[in-house]
Amino acid sequence: MMETPTPTAPKLYQIIPSEVCFSCDVCCRFLETDSPLAPIFTEMEQENAVAHGADPTLFRPQADGASAQIQLKRHNDFYICPFFEPETNHCTIYLIRPLDCQLYPFALMFSEDGSEVVLGVDTLCPFGEEHLETETFQQQIRNVIDYVESEEVTAQITANWSLIGGYQETVTIVHKLGRSDLLVAMFEKN
Repeated sequence: MMETPTPTAPKLYQIIPSEVCFSCDVCCRFLETDSPLAPIFTEMEQENAVAHGADPTLFRPQADGASAQIQLKRHNDFYICPFFEPETNHCTIYLIRPLDCQLYPFALMFSEDGSEVVLGVDTLCPFGEEHLETETFQQQIRNVIDYVESEEVTAQITANWSLIGGYQETVTIVHKLGRSDLLVAMFEKN
């Protein structure tokens, strides 16, 4: 049993009300054991999770050499994040969840042609799809853009570029990231 984690830094504001998340059956569940959508942890996020009782063998190293993807576990007819409790829809590491999870329903990904890094909203999230055009959600989009384009977060993404996923048709692009250093860092490491 993992001990209750304590927050280490301010987190991005979550726009989706808890009661909506707790009644939903979309995120933290995957159709395949090696889903490319499984959460990515930076090295520091991995260390923090392990310090709070996570099994270090659950993390699969990624191409950027710095981050790791969590190994999903089988649950009924699908796969779940090992930190997810399907009975309650709670995350056992919520207070220290990785940036990848903090952003959801927002996602960092490549444009369809792979030439740009973009920010999008996953329309598989019922709340994201339903509220995308509201003024409150549009303000959250602006907040998330400012957050991911901040110097600190951009540096984190650049060092852990596996946080940038492949193009997903279910994600509505809301912004092209203005920092080309993300792509440069990726090509330098490959």
